[in-house]
Amino acid sequence: MIKLINAIEINPLQYAGENHELPEISDYPDPEEWFRKWKEVASALNCNFKVIGENSDLVDIETIDDENLEMILEKAENWCAAFDGGIVMTGNNKIRIEPQCCGNMENIREWQKIFDNKTSDWSEMWIGHPWIFYRKQKGKVQFSDYSDVDLKEIKDIEPIFEVDEAELKNEFQKVKQYQIHFKNRITAILKKMNVDSADEISALLMGINEIN
Repeated sequence: MIKLINAIEINPLQYAGENHELPEISDYPDPEEWFRKWKEVASALNCNFKVIGENSDLVDIETIDDENLEMILEKAENWCAAFDGGIVMTGNNKIRIEPQCCGNMENIREWQKIFDNKTSDWSEMWIGHPWIFYRKQKGKVQFSDYSDVDLKEIKDIEPIFEVDEAELKNEFQKVKQYQIHFKNRITAILKKMNVDSADEISALLMGINEIN
């Protein structure tokens, strides 16, 4: 069974006062120890963010309450670009795919392309860099490992796992609705903050201007 999760990248230190400092990964080589320290500091900041896994700053948007969402918006450095993050795929109790560097909420369009694509050839899916490749085979969608080589330059792509296309499409419909709902929550909070063009800003932040 797979699950898709909408996640945005959050660094709790961005929402902290000057007296708070998050642990550096270099100071805690054991990921579990670093993650425990991260949660300890985040808890002290009253940031009830649920990260998707250890050694990650990606947060499931469904776990962000209105109080913390308002704080995120107040501290946002740029209201003209989509939040960093994207869609996470989990399966068999582990993360299969997660957004990479420079990935953002607009990448939902890349997932939509899977279902629009009529070929069985390998195609590139931008989730940040490194990215991944996918292809459709007999009702299944196969995914490659992460790569920083362009599709036209890579040879002999090997699938590392596959999922049922119908199941994936069902999960995608869910995250699409979650993303739209989160956009609407942002709109409501921006209006409460007396921000002009709240609808347009929320659509930019969630990267859903062109979701069908």
